[in-house]
Amino acid sequence: METSVVIPNGKDQISGTLHMPQQFSGEKLPVIVICHGFISNKIGQHQLFVKAARKFCDNGFAVLRFDYTGCGESTGEHHNITLPNQVRETLKVLNFLALQPNIDSENIILLGHSFGGGVASIVAGRARRVRKLILWSPVANPLEDIVGIVGKEIYQRSLAGKSVDYLGFELGRKFFLSLSNLLPLEKIKEFSGDVLIIHGSDDAETPLINSKYYSRALSERPLGDYEVKVIEGGDHTYASPVWEQEIIAITLNWLEAARYGKAAGI
Repeated sequence: METSVVIPNGKDQISGTLHMPQQFSGEKLPVIVICHGFISNKIGQHQLFVKAARKFCDNGFAVLRFDYTGCGESTGEHHNITLPNQVRETLKVLNFLALQPNIDSENIILLGHSFGGGVASIVAGRARRVRKLILWSPVANPLEDIVGIVGKEIYQRSLAGKSVDYLGFELGRKFFLSLSNLLPLEKIKEFSGDVLIIHGSDDAETPLINSKYYSRALSERPLGDYEVKVIEGGDHTYASPVWEQEIIAITLNWLEAARYGKAAGI
């Protein structure tokens, strides 16, 4: 069952889709929250997030995928996006889930792709109700990674206060300035739950070395396990039916292993 939801966020509204299994015994369900990436939305390229959500839901998880303000069907302007704003909006989404009668709000799994991976890492370090964290091709150093994607010319023009267009999306000066305010690699050290990182070997947007940066940060924690999986040949959005199926299968296998205490492995 898929239901459209609207979550108030000041003068704006966050648009989301809540997936609930067709049949469940009435117990409260663990919920996966999907945090989309830079210039993306809750659908994802080639409907990746929709397909993943439906597969997770078929296996007994509730799923909420949502658009950050200025993205997708949410209200707001894209040029007002900042990293701290997206962190706050994710926390608003978690508060919304706490009010849902069939959701176990103390068993939240954050799944972040690309820039959303950086956001999810920061939120996981703050929100104790987050139990597990899944990172798909995550941003590790926000300013460096985003400038690497859009190019230095766009970055410099933005700092000069000029209107900047990237693939039809307007980027504001405060967006780039915000990218040094919060550091995912530092905040994730405050998260004590288990973490799964999946990365494509041929990712040109957020390079594979980002997974090594995260591994290093996670190894410094006193609590919590982590696992890294590499999809050979995979690009940033897993734009092949083979890669798409693989990333969903790896994620679901890890979730099932955690739920039933089995050893992970495909």
